[in-house]
Amino acid sequence: MDLFARYPFIFLLVALNYALVVVSLVHLIFRSHYTVNQRLVWMIVLWLVPVLGPVGYWLFRLRRG
Repeated sequence: MDLFARYPFIFLLVALNYALVVVSLVHLIFRSHYTVNQRLVWMIVLWLVPVLGPVGYWLFRLRRG
């Protein structure tokens, strides 16, 4: 894992981000009183924002050189 060796802080932040997403999803599914529609919207937000953020960062970083 060359990325982990070169950027351990970024790897840690991404792992922490996904851990928080999983905790949020568990809370959303089992402990909240939202309607089904509201739960689905929040699930989409929780998975799309973390995925697009790091991917966009690395794509723009690689383009800049």
